[in-house]
Formats: sequence, C-alpha cells, structure tokens
Amino acid sequence: MSKSSASLETEIPADPTSLEVLAELPWLRRFPQRSPTLPPATHTNAYILGEHELVIVDPGTPSVDENNRLLAYLRTLSLDAERAGKQLRVIGIFLTHHHRDHVSGAAYLQRALQVPVWAHHQTAVRVEVLHREEDLRVHRIIEDGEVLELGGARFEALHTPGHAPGHLCLFDAQTRDLIAGDMAASVGTILIHPDDDGDMGQYVRELQRLLDLRPQRLWPAHGAVVKDAPSLLQRYLDHRHLREQKVLAALDPQPRSLMELLLQAYNDTPAALHGLASGSLRAHLYKLKDEGRAIETATNLWHLS
Repeated sequence: MSKSSASLETEIPADPTSLEVLAELPWLRRFPQRSPTLPPATHTNAYILGEHELVIVDPGTPSVDENNRLLAYLRTLSLDAERAGKQLRVIGIFLTHHHRDHVSGAAYLQRALQVPVWAHHQTAVRVEVLHREEDLRVHRIIEDGEVLELGGARFEALHTPGHAPGHLCLFDAQTRDLIAGDMAASVGTILIHPDDDGDMGQYVRELQRLLDLRPQRLWPAHGAVVKDAPSLLQRYLDHRHLREQKVLAALDPQPRSLMELLLQAYNDTPAALHGLASGSLRAHLYKLKDEGRAIETATNLWHLS
C-alpha cells in the first residue's frame, strides 16, 4: 500500500453500513445487516470468511429481506468463482455468542444453505432455550484454541467470556486480524449486564488477553474495521478502569443504595440511559465484591469492605 493510499483510508473511514473488503484480505468480508441491536448501532456485521470453503459469522437479523440479500451476495461470490474456474461452498454458520442481534438469521440461513451451526457449548445451551421457536440448534461445538482451516485462511477460536459466557473471537495469527464479536465496537459501546450472565471481571481479563495478542486490525460486530486494534482495546480497558474508580469513589463505609451510587458514579450518563447504566453498575459492584473490595448487604445496599 502506498503512503498516499494509507493516508486516504485514514481520512475517509469506511461506512459502517456498507460491504467492506480490503484488497489484502479477500477471504474476509464484512457484510452489515440491519438488526435488532442497541442504538446508536443499527446493523450487525455478518462476516464471510474463507477462500474456497466459507463460514458465515453472526447472521444477526430476523429480516427475511436482509437474509435474502446475504444469500444473493453469496450467489454472486459463487458465480465469480466459477468464472475464474474455482468453486466456493459454505460449510458452516459460526456464532460468536447467543444474543439476539447475533443469531436471529441463523435458523433461516441454516435451512437455506443446509449447513451446520457452530458455537461454544455455553452458547449452544442458551440458543436452544432462547430460540426454541426458531428451532435453532448448534451442531458443532467450538472450544478455545480450535483452529478453523478455510481453504488457505486460518482462524483460531478464542473463548472470551464476560459479555456472554460462550463468547468466541476468531484470530488470524498470520495477518493479525481479529473478528471480535461484542468484545469491542467502532459504533456504540459494549454492555456487560449481570442479568444476562455478564461478568465484568471476566470481560476485563479477556480484553487484556486480546490486547496481549497485539492484533493489527479489529473487526467488530458493530461498525467498520478498526485498523489500530491495540489502541481501541486499550481505550476500552482504560474506560472500564476509570468507571471502576468512580464506583469505588461513590462507595462509603456506610451502606448506600444502587440509585445513590448510580447518580454519583454515572453522573456523566443521561437519565434516559440510567436503566442500562444500572446493569453496568451492578457488574462493576459484583467484580469488586469478588475481589473483596465491596460488600452487599441482605437489603441490597452496598458499602466498602
């Protein structure tokens, strides 16, 4: 890549709602689909990985039109390959985790393509309960460290719980590209909620694990590619640390209610978002409790240990 083209890419960021394929990574395609996600994000990225054997990551929309648009794109890829004397085939659907905006299209595509669904066993359990009406099932269990060979492309599965118990990322060690799921985003932020099995302590540890891998580019579930992955991951770690410090500052030797803590620790958050912020606050408090730095009383009050 020339210096001038690199500068141009820096000045003109990719549209988070449009197809994105980098010339140097033809086996990694970002295909955004309008989905039932949290604002300000409006789309979930389905990723199409592989050169000859393809895996679809996180088809997250219930929209038939959106899923048919993805199927049409796959047909275009197949026709282009045939003209070049090659063949493409989809061999699986990979779920990073169980949340609705990541799996809503999986059952539809599984029936259309007749391919298995792959996910972590923690995701498999939740999918079968939460998406029973769609008859969505996981056919292949993917564990930490498992390698997916996709006709020249090679991705290692990384189990990164915290946002969700079965959360998986995919890492290409050769190009240092990270399919990050909901570990980080370039549009919006990541919610850690205890009522959905979120665990702030695990999440922070897994963010650090990803940072230690020193990925070059981070491909999020929401938004365009981030070409300086370490900087984004460090910002996420710094943000969680600063919020934790605000929660600690709000705690007192005397018991305080969640609302009292919320108004102090999240005084920079609009009142309209206090419902979501209260879940994040509890996630921080449970982390502090696990570390012996905060105590929860029998009456749901909190104080310093």
